[in-house]
Amino acid sequence: MFINTDQALEMAREEIKQLISEGDSMFAPWSDASLGEPVLVRDVFKNPSYWVVPVWIQERVAGFVRVLGTGRVADIGAFYKYPKQIETCPTSVTIIDAGEASRRAEERIHPEQGEVASEPVFVHDGPISRVAWLIEVLLDNKPSRWIFVTPAFVYERPAGERLDETLE
Repeated sequence: MFINTDQALEMAREEIKQLISEGDSMFAPWSDASLGEPVLVRDVFKNPSYWVVPVWIQERVAGFVRVLGTGRVADIGAFYKYPKQIETCPTSVTIIDAGEASRRAEERIHPEQGEVASEPVFVHDGPISRVAWLIEVLLDNKPSRWIFVTPAFVYERPAGERLDETLE
């Protein structure tokens, strides 16, 4: 059974309480944090995989809690290098939004050749920490390519092709 958003929030809340009680100075700002709406992360075949719960401080996403569909917390991460640098954090847990992902992928799509782009889907490409926006390119209503958009770069490969196992 795959947990819902409320359950993901509760798991994240409990994990943060535990983290704060340990007194790690890196996470000291999280004592004033609030949790945002969990974002569903899918695998490249669009199956639900896990939730990423944003940790909000001062209108910035300071970090996240990754909660697996089973309810187990996989990991916790911060978007800052130093706890006093919250202002450098993104305003979205996905860092870029679906609209920006579409814009960045646009130059790789060729409508004049009959290609049509799908709406972006937030996925992990192989390992759960390798997240990107997936835009499926259709040709004759069949998936032909996958374009992956990350905050740093864009890459692609034939649709349906798994990430090289040596990279996982």
